[in-house]
Amino acid sequence: MQYGNSILSLNSYRTFISIILLCTALTCWANPSPTELMNATDSVENTTDSIDIPTNHNTKQHNFLTNSSLSITGLPWIMAGIALRNERKNIRELRNKFQPHFHHTADNYTQFVPLALTTGLKLAGVEGRSDTKRYLVSGTASFAIMATLVQVLKSSTKELRPDGSSYNSFPSGHTATAFAAATILHKEYGMTRSPWYSVAGYMLATATGCMRVLNNRHWASDTFSGAGIGILSTELGYTLGDLLFKNKGLLHPEKDDKPNFYTNPGFFNIQMGIGLTEQQLDIIEHLLVLQKHDDMLKRKLNLSKGIAVGIESAYFLNKYLGVGGRLMITSRNANGFDANALYPKDYIKQTSTFGFLDSYTLTIQSNHMAEFSWSGGLYLNYPISKGFTLGSKLLIGRSYLDGISVTAEAKGHQQDIEIKYESQHKQAIPIFEIKGTPQPNGAPYYSKWDFLKVDGNDAMLFGTGLSATFAYKSRIAWKVFLDYNFAHRTYRTTYAPTLFLKDASQTMTLNGEIIQHVADYVIPYTVSQKKGSAQTILGAAFSICF
Repeated sequence: MQYGNSILSLNSYRTFISIILLCTALTCWANPSPTELMNATDSVENTTDSIDIPTNHNTKQHNFLTNSSLSITGLPWIMAGIALRNERKNIRELRNKFQPHFHHTADNYTQFVPLALTTGLKLAGVEGRSDTKRYLVSGTASFAIMATLVQVLKSSTKELRPDGSSYNSFPSGHTATAFAAATILHKEYGMTRSPWYSVAGYMLATATGCMRVLNNRHWASDTFSGAGIGILSTELGYTLGDLLFKNKGLLHPEKDDKPNFYTNPGFFNIQMGIGLTEQQLDIIEHLLVLQKHDDMLKRKLNLSKGIAVGIESAYFLNKYLGVGGRLMITSRNANGFDANALYPKDYIKQTSTFGFLDSYTLTIQSNHMAEFSWSGGLYLNYPISKGFTLGSKLLIGRSYLDGISVTAEAKGHQQDIEIKYESQHKQAIPIFEIKGTPQPNGAPYYSKWDFLKVDGNDAMLFGTGLSATFAYKSRIAWKVFLDYNFAHRTYRTTYAPTLFLKDASQTMTLNGEIIQHVADYVIPYTVSQKKGSAQTILGAAFSICF
């Protein structure tokens, strides 16, 4: 019920904003300003001046067919969201690895901040693209289109939220609201005053989308599509305003529509990519206890090509050289470890004796290598023309890894256990032999523990890459990039197939002597190995240029 009330109230907020904007616009039309009354009085002498909506004559005449500001920027976002649906659980796994307990309500408010900033600037008398009437109509249309698209899709797709609270996950209404508001700020002030308005708006919108995922309220695919719907809705809303008002009510001329990479090479990117390289990790290279079973065990842990999402920004000191940074999360599937081969039957003898081991179950908790990294450094820009540029970078930073995890559960009846040692690979390997007679059976036991973990330490990250950026319009550009990242880290493998014996033993003996501290003999096998990890990522990015 709590979630339902929250959803209802947030939808009401969006509806309330649309109604307020619409009513204000209608009020403005119904009540002419003093300037309009004066124009009406003079209409007999000069009918061409009796215009009911002011026009800035410094603004070029608007021809919708040739000068429309409509862009399709939102469509690739929607397509990216659809493409991510198959990976949404993998991306959620990243959240569960790095921020499993994140909870913050700031996203309920940050979604409206770009709109509040735009309206505040209007009230403060800072001229933007449109006068009050045109702004209210365009903004109202944008939010009305956005709210309609979001609610129709939510009710038709009935996507279960990742927290299981309701069936209205796709798309994210918060993210759609935030990006619609950010695009309004971009059009009103980013395109007419300073691109920093655009950067601020889209950064706030991006933060809203990220928090929706971190709060476990949305899948990443919901937020990408929500962002696209928000952008597209504002484009359509402002196009409707252009159709209705033509050249009337344009107060401030837009700056050059397309990015100019000679003068504005700075950027803020939201990007997504796929890995091009796979990697193998030998999890038992130095774990001699397992090497006996080479004929059974898949020794190699295969890391897939994976996916990457991130944000990146750079400020250029001149048209060639800049400084900036990048935040990125990558996820790679791990496979190749054979759970059945890891079953401890080869060094626990007579496990079926008198109900000692009734069940032994392995559960894969995480089969992904998840990496979060931050880096900063030099960015290079080589403009080929005003609308096309090549780029590169040299980055250094830090990488944090969370690896695979397998848990085990065992239950049965306690028995006496004797430890014997066998020589394998010039090492003494403990073998646990189950003793007992048909009667009586021991007390029941149940044990759950970490069976297998493969992870790595924090490591220095080195990165470089090449990019090609194409100017689109409205300070927006599209970027294609090829990044190369390298980290040298220590991988740790912890393998504990027999840890349940601490709970399963009535008594444990060694050379006929009862062991007082069983935990000293039933321990995990741990091995470390240093290995370089390289990943090549091909991807695309949405860029705001400044």
